Amino acid sequence: MRSRTTDTPAPAATTKPVPLYQQLAETLKQLMESGKIGAREPMPAERDLATTYQVSRDTVRKAIRLLEEQGLLYSDHGRGTFAAPEAVRQMSRFLDSFTDDTIKRGGVPGQTILAMETVAANMAVASLLHMQPDEPLLRIKRVRLMDGKPIGLQESFLRLPAGARLEQKELEQVGSLYRILIDKFGIKPSESLESVGAVAARAEDAALLGVQAGTPLLLCERVMLSDRREPVEYCEMKYVPPYRYKTRISKGSAA
Repeated sequence: MRSRTTDTPAPAATTKPVPLYQQLAETLKQLMESGKIGAREPMPAERDLATTYQVSRDTVRKAIRLLEEQGLLYSDHGRGTFAAPEAVRQMSRFLDSFTDDTIKRGGVPGQTILAMETVAANMAVASLLHMQPDEPLLRIKRVRLMDGKPIGLQESFLRLPAGARLEQKELEQVGSLYRILIDKFGIKPSESLESVGAVAARAEDAALLGVQAGTPLLLCERVMLSDRREPVEYCEMKYVPPYRYKTRISKGSAA
């Protein structure tokens, strides 16, 4: 990739050529880190980037998508793509499944599926998932295990493509719901909108988690968005006190 500016880094000596879109992404990243593209400043138009760096517009789009996935850029519908603030750029926007997160912690993930059925969306969940009430959703309720011990309850409501089916045996075999969404349905979990609080364990939940009724549980409610910014899942998660939950918290623009 050639540039008409002096900002393009020299290509690294590697045995495998670095794709052009990754080179361009690295160049734009350095421009942001140097302050030449400031926080919340708009990125140049695709055609301008393509001309400046003498690459195709498809290469530009891939580079922009990569930087968005890394949390370095964000899109504002109807306005364009902007450089993220430095504090946000230092945070991860990747959304891990419980399975992946447990493995990263050095634990062995597991699950007990309590229910898996098609239900009609109630008004609250339908609103969160941008659908009509009474449209079908896949409900999955599970006890999540770490090293064989129950650490949480998850109840998910999934909006799958029309005609798509997911069998319980598939989830039991694969373990990770998000992995199935990617591999089987082409749905890539990308971001989540979350709220975190606390709730006292009801008798039924306490029995499943092996704690006393009334034990305070960490409550997390999540709406998962695909890489196309479409809401796909509403999930309610309740964790026992020893579990340490980590998330990225962001503040929306003021009204």
